[in-house]
Amino acid sequence: MVLKVNLSEKRQRHLLDRMILRGVSREELLQAIQRGTKRRQRERLYESRYRYFSVVYEEITDPRGRWRKIYPITVKVTP
Repeated sequence: MVLKVNLSEKRQRHLLDRMILRGVSREELLQAIQRGTKRRQRERLYESRYRYFSVVYEEITDPRGRWRKIYPITVKVTP
């Protein structure tokens, strides 16, 4: 399955501001989405906890299972 992380311009501004404030790099963001412990918040909305932060993102999957698109929303510091 192909994983595509979409950083659209509208969401990217908020996300990058939060990443800078929390000290999270793009590589850590991708690792959090791939390796973190996932929790479903709502339909298609997930939270992935990794190290000292968590990433909230929207996930859209292909009905045939060929690809999965990720739209990151925000980065939070977890206690």
